[in-house]
Amino acid sequence: METKSRILETAFKLFLKKGFAGVSLNEVIKASDITTGGFYYHFDSKEALMVAVIQKYIFNYFNSTIEQIRHFEGTPKEKLKSAALSMIGEDQTTQLVESTTKIDYRVLNLLLLEGVQKYDIISEHYTEFYYNLFKFNKDVIEDGISHGIIRTDVDLNELAMMTQTVLVGTIVMWVIMPTLPLEKTLRTNIDQLWDYMKK
Repeated sequence: METKSRILETAFKLFLKKGFAGVSLNEVIKASDITTGGFYYHFDSKEALMVAVIQKYIFNYFNSTIEQIRHFEGTPKEKLKSAALSMIGEDQTTQLVESTTKIDYRVLNLLLLEGVQKYDIISEHYTEFYYNLFKFNKDVIEDGISHGIIRTDVDLNELAMMTQTVLVGTIVMWVIMPTLPLEKTLRTNIDQLWDYMKK
């Protein structure tokens, strides 16, 4: 594995265990088996490393999932379910890019929430992802409206925001209450949302 990839993967695993604030730059350098100069050859700072980690392992995963679902052949309801279940992964785990290591999706979200609270740059990336998700929801709903499946007496943006709230809200509830049966709850909530949305 090339040095930059090794630093990224090592840092990500440390961040998952200890959080962003709990990992020092020296710890990353030591665990990556590189020199300080070797680190600074690839990254300007710990913050730059964090952004690269978030981009590579988290947002690329989420965004590629949305792109895959965009090409999914199915009803708008099936697309929404598929998007939500694809993001949380099988057995609520997801796989690191370029690695066979699986990570707990709940731990991933806790790390993101920490990053959003403490670092503006991570908050900006997080916000961008949710705008992309909102656009995906809106596109799915527009498709349903054009096929006469989804009601037209409610504003499109309102339906898209409601959909986003159901998807994201269910996942956040599960992050806070890990005993919640996530997959079953997501399916139930999407079914109820669909009953409201359908024509």
